[in-house]
Amino acid sequence: MPQSSLTSWLNKPATVTAVTVPPPAVLRPESNEPQRKAATVTTTLHEDQQGKAQADASDASETPHKHFLQASHRPLLPNIELRGPTKEDIPSFKQINALLLPIPYPESFYRELLTEEIDRNITLLALWHDDPATIGKAKGRLIGAARCRLFSQPPSATTTAVRAGVKPMLYLSTLVLLSPYRGYGIAAHMVDVLLRRAVDDYGIGSVGAHVWEANEVGLEWYRKRGFREVAREQGYYRKLNPTGAVVVQRDVGVMDFAGR
Repeated sequence: MPQSSLTSWLNKPATVTAVTVPPPAVLRPESNEPQRKAATVTTTLHEDQQGKAQADASDASETPHKHFLQASHRPLLPNIELRGPTKEDIPSFKQINALLLPIPYPESFYRELLTEEIDRNITLLALWHDDPATIGKAKGRLIGAARCRLFSQPPSATTTAVRAGVKPMLYLSTLVLLSPYRGYGIAAHMVDVLLRRAVDDYGIGSVGAHVWEANEVGLEWYRKRGFREVAREQGYYRKLNPTGAVVVQRDVGVMDFAGR
């Protein structure tokens, strides 16, 4: 069943150990284009989080478009494998979240990936292979992940709209990417894959996220991809200053998949 609340898994988490990953030797900026600095896309965060909440602005300087990948116009790097999580991936998944997110998540956050079919289907890992020929044969190095939820309707939907048959919403809980791999459209590719999957399997009509109100880089990342501000929630991030969150959302339309 679609999840209607975040509180079931946003409990006080245990501390986990961070991980460091060497940068890929073959990644280079495009010719005559300066390397872009970017931070991590972080959407829903625990209310006890501390420190900075940042966002991946890998393509923030591009012209606005309605589709995730249209904002980058870049094919996925051949060294990248995108796939769902397995039991063997959980330790690395915990480590990359501990490194990139202000707070660690509870065990239920990861356990549900193995026990709940919907959660597993709308979670995606990005793995780096030094040799692209090893994709599907070797484990690869985890460099990024997107963890989503499925809501029965958007938080902004009215009671009347819900009765009228508003479609479910894909909710971006966390979206992280290690810094050496930013600026190549990998985060956009992850979201694009999950978006198409959620449309095909669950008939979603929109996608949304919470973004820290002071996170201008993150807000710009979403704006470039057609998201609009639908609400603001004060006190959402209790350990940050300011504490408010911007709720961003965009509808899914036929142009998302035109030319596929």
